Amino acid sequence: MSEGKFPASWILFLSLISGIISQKFLPVNPEYLLMLFVFSAIFCVSFSLIFRKISIIFLIIFTSITGTFLAGNSGTGYIKQLPLPEKEIECVYGTVKDVREKGVLTFVSLENTMVSNGKKWFETNIEVRTFLPAETKIYPSDNLLLYELKKIKQENNQLIVSAKSWSVSEPDFLLNHFYRKFRIITENIIRKWFKYHAQEAAIFRMIVLGDKRQSLEIKNVFVRTGTYHLLIVSGIHLGYLVIFLRILCFPFRHIEQAHYKIFNIFYLLSIVFYSFITGFSTPVVRAALMFGIYLLCEIIERPVSGIESVGWAGFIILFLKPVELFNMGFQLSFAATTGIVLTMKYIPPVKKLPSYLDSSVRAILGAQIFTIPVMLGNLGTFYPAGLISNFFLVPLGGLVVGLGFAFLIFAFLRILLIFPLIKLLELFWISTKLFSSISPEVYLQLQISGILTIYSIVFLILFREKWKILTPVCVSFLLLWLINPFQNKKVPENIPQKIPSSVETITIFPCKKLLCMIENKDSVILIISEKEDNSTLTPAVEKISSMNKNVILFFTSPAHDIFTQIEFPVKYVKPVLILENPDVRRHPAFGYRKCFFMPEEKIKQAFWQFLTSYENIRVIYNEKNRIAIECRFRGKTIIVSTYMNSKMFEKLPFSPQYHTIYATELVLSKKLTEYFEDYEV
Repeated sequence: MSEGKFPASWILFLSLISGIISQKFLPVNPEYLLMLFVFSAIFCVSFSLIFRKISIIFLIIFTSITGTFLAGNSGTGYIKQLPLPEKEIECVYGTVKDVREKGVLTFVSLENTMVSNGKKWFETNIEVRTFLPAETKIYPSDNLLLYELKKIKQENNQLIVSAKSWSVSEPDFLLNHFYRKFRIITENIIRKWFKYHAQEAAIFRMIVLGDKRQSLEIKNVFVRTGTYHLLIVSGIHLGYLVIFLRILCFPFRHIEQAHYKIFNIFYLLSIVFYSFITGFSTPVVRAALMFGIYLLCEIIERPVSGIESVGWAGFIILFLKPVELFNMGFQLSFAATTGIVLTMKYIPPVKKLPSYLDSSVRAILGAQIFTIPVMLGNLGTFYPAGLISNFFLVPLGGLVVGLGFAFLIFAFLRILLIFPLIKLLELFWISTKLFSSISPEVYLQLQISGILTIYSIVFLILFREKWKILTPVCVSFLLLWLINPFQNKKVPENIPQKIPSSVETITIFPCKKLLCMIENKDSVILIISEKEDNSTLTPAVEKISSMNKNVILFFTSPAHDIFTQIEFPVKYVKPVLILENPDVRRHPAFGYRKCFFMPEEKIKQAFWQFLTSYENIRVIYNEKNRIAIECRFRGKTIIVSTYMNSKMFEKLPFSPQYHTIYATELVLSKKLTEYFEDYEV
């Protein structure tokens, strides 16, 4: 690619994206898709031959319509119809696409699905999601049959299924069978050598083998440090693999220089094999395509730039699977890679820094800057600590992955490698937890105008010589964002409407951690901790069900199993609102529970905010799995808490007087007694 010329791969990539987006929001009738595609092909080819100087315009138009055609055929823009009514479906069958173990459940996604009414099978090709017990032995590419169905519900283009019985069968395809056997062998190796190191074994499976059966605790720690990409096999892992292979081939460097094409083929085959055993997820496919394009161009002596490789990789992925465009993983993966490539090329190096340190700084900075808008648009949060933690954890992760490769490949060295590998994993985990404990969380929800504004500013800085073209674009997006920042924006769910009322009674129930009922004039608020179960909830639910008032469920913390946490009370009382800890949104089962276990009646969900009052109650302490709630009761201030000691009391917000303090666990010291006397508790 000549300097200053826009890459051809990105012209095709962006044109394809425009067609997919148009089909998402302005869907074309399925009956006209093929007709539109054929007509556009004839039209664009004909006019390209006539007007050769502007043939690129017709190529862009045709690529965009191709994106619309492919997206439409994959179901984008439509709600797929089941061949049978939901009530008539007795069995569901499909190939396992993804397995994620979360707590006591294993979430399974199925593709190539079929449904049966007990007499005949019908193809659906709708993605099916279900959950099984955590100990279920199931792997991607296995075949899963669900029968004795308890519940079945179609949500957009997904079918959520709960079954009493199921059966798992091994795949018929040879490669899938090999993949399953390989995972079983590696699992046996890990179980043998990491027998007394479960935490380290879990991290090893994630960071080296791309295992998606992740511990929620581990995931949250890595998310807070901005290093979750180390747990998802992606481009950085393929980079580690290439470095590892080059170290192995170092004694043969003279041969490699003379026959570099043979070694490039070896590296390419190794990348394909590693991508295969880690499940061909979007990040690793993107990275494998980039490496593959780069190595193939070296083999055929047609060099290609990094930004062109990114464009071609994106084009191929979306051409094969257009729906990936709306996957946040795809967006983050390409944003990070594009950021790294552009900053490495267009940000001048700092001469005072060593070259390796300068490259690391620019790469990490580019990845962080380009992914922040995606995270703000999808999640509304980001962690600035990632700018610092990546400098330490990425090299440490590279050592873990390299040593992990050696441990798996060289069986005769395992007895020597296991001790340093475990210690390195311990250091890696402790370092990550340390950064996590000091990592602040920034909340800012961006709409499309805000995201485009940030990217236009970034491009204006990178391509300073093009400021005459980019400045008007940047100013336009900025004005759109500033003039009407709340256009088409829903009222944030985490800011509940404040309803002035006075507390009439407070009831404390026997509990495992905290169970409290606050009865107002027109409503009842039931405060539930994550430790409560049916045995403790029954008295409270029975009492509330006899009242003719609006019920609000207030959950202090997300339980390990957030399904049963909400299922029991919702079964007997119909709440008008569920207030939850904002951290529940990080739980991978949150979306499943919302669409699966909620009753048919519409129930508003919201998230309480720290120190924000709602019906005269507010959370005033929330640290280390301990919570304190302040209630205004007939002119008095009452605290209901899971735990209380002198240090915790010192952190509570100032109040002239606390009239009553209830704590499930009270550590009554001399200092705390003095505080109680001062506050006339």
